[in-house]
This record gives sequence, structure tokens and C-alpha cells, in this order.
Amino acid sequence: MRPAKYVLFVIAVAALAALALHAGMAEVLRTLAVLGWGGFAVVTLLHVPVIVAMGLAWWSAGQGVAAPSSFVAARWVRDSVGEVLPFSQIGGYLSGVRALSLGGARLVSAALSMLADLVAEFGAKLPYVLTAILALMALLRGDYLVQPMIAALILIVAGAVLVFLFRARLIAAFENAASRMMRKWIPGERDVRLNLAGYFSRDSFVPDFTIHLIAWFYGALEAWVTFRLMGIKITGVEALVIDSLGTSLRALGFMVPAAAGVQEAGYVLVSLLFGIAPAQGIAFSLTRRARDLAIGLPGLVLWQFLEAKAFRSLSVTTPP
Repeated sequence: MRPAKYVLFVIAVAALAALALHAGMAEVLRTLAVLGWGGFAVVTLLHVPVIVAMGLAWWSAGQGVAAPSSFVAARWVRDSVGEVLPFSQIGGYLSGVRALSLGGARLVSAALSMLADLVAEFGAKLPYVLTAILALMALLRGDYLVQPMIAALILIVAGAVLVFLFRARLIAAFENAASRMMRKWIPGERDVRLNLAGYFSRDSFVPDFTIHLIAWFYGALEAWVTFRLMGIKITGVEALVIDSLGTSLRALGFMVPAAAGVQEAGYVLVSLLFGIAPAQGIAFSLTRRARDLAIGLPGLVLWQFLEAKAFRSLSVTTPP
């Protein structure tokens, strides 16, 4: 991690600590105590199917590149590095590509399939966010926040339409740029030709998009269960808005390692719309961080296992 990233990480952690102190650590701890270890176990186990589903979504984009289990393992590693280690989300993406290559995929194919999967994942987020904005507009009818939300709604729809209309040109432009980068990164390669369009075919992209869309809405269920286990009564619609807009605000801090502080601020701001105290919003965010840690640590162990397995295979096949 570069020095600037260390500084950014320290500032983010300090901001998180300041936010927690301002909200009241006693209230934060009380809310977490209500959740308890049993509730935390439920929250953690509830998220495991999401890891598997997102791995299978990635496999839908890169069928034939590697076995489905390799994609699930790579997605587990990718999320673990992005959430547990002090790297930005980009570090998680790179580690996911590495893990998939250890599972038998060519490095270029692993990278391109992950790119297609990222497009499907973020594309599926759009209907989820649109649903949340429409729900929030209905809940806050007549509120001064409605007009900014309408503007955001128009921008999101306009952006999605433009991407759809010019998708062929965008894919061609990326293919050319990626080919030039591959020639620099891969020694001895003079003519690297990429077929990115193949990863965006209807047969691969539609299942990928659909699985991610279901996973996003499943996140609203996770949020509802978590709040309920903490003794905070919210409706399913409120849980959808908090999860959707909270994760969207978190994405703004993609360059901050683990989005430290950014995630907490996002959940606090959105939760306030429904009368949820800042301390409770922070407790919710910390519960999700603890969940990611509980799932991520075994994911890092899995990554090291894959690296060790590949090293042993290389040692056996390489003559002395």
C-alpha cells in the first residue's frame, strides 16, 4: 500500500472513531449487546449464500474458463481481501483474478470475465437503487428531499440509457485499450486479441445480471434481520432503502481501504431518515464489518491454501 493510502486509512479510522464517540459509544455497545453472539451468528450465516451466489454469477460470465467451484472460491478471496486487508477495492479485484487463475483459468480470461461480472453487478445495482429512491419518495412525500431524489433518478436513468445505446462502441474501445495494456504486461506477447463481446453475450450476461439483482434485494432482507436482532423495528421497505442507499454511499469511498468511516457515515445518514439514532446506525455498520471479518479471515486462509497448492504443483513438475 502506498504512503498516501496509509495516511488515508489512518484518517478514515480516526473519522470512524470520532463518529462513534460523537454518537455515544455506550449506546453503540448496548445495541451490539442486544444483538449478542447468537444474533451475530445468524447475520453471518445469512450472508454465506450471497458469496456462493455471486461466485456462480461470475461463473455465468466466464463459463468454460474454470469450474464453478473455482469462481466461488475466487469471489470469496476477492471479497475477503477487499474487506479485511488494508487495501482498496481494487486490491480485492486483483486478488480475485489471481485466485481464479490458481483455479485453472488463464490470467487474461480471468480478468475479462471479472470485468464482465463487475459490469453485471453494478448494472444490477441500478434497478435496486431506483426501487429504493422511488420507495423513499413515497415515504417522504412532500419532503424537501424529494426534488433532489427526482434529479438523481433522472440522472441514473439517463446514464443507463446512454450506456445501453453506445454499448458496442464502449466494448470496442475497451478491447483496444486492454489489448495495449496486455502487450505491456505479458512478456513476449506482440499480438494480444481480446474478445470482450463474448463475455457480454445474452447467454452469459443475463444470468449474471439476474443473480446479482436477486443478491442485491437479498441484502435488504439481511438488513431487516440485522436491525430486528438488534431490537430496532423497521419495515421491509425501510430496510431496502437503508441497504441500497447505504451501500451506494459506501461505494463513493472505494479508494479508502475497507471504506473505513465512509460506510458508517453512509448508514448513519440514511438511517436518520427513519428516526434511527446515529449510535444504532454505527452498530449496524460495525455488525456488517464483523460479519465480513468472520467470513473474510477463512477466505484469506483459502487464498494461501490455493497459493501453496499451486507452488507444490510447480515444484513437482519442475525438474531439479
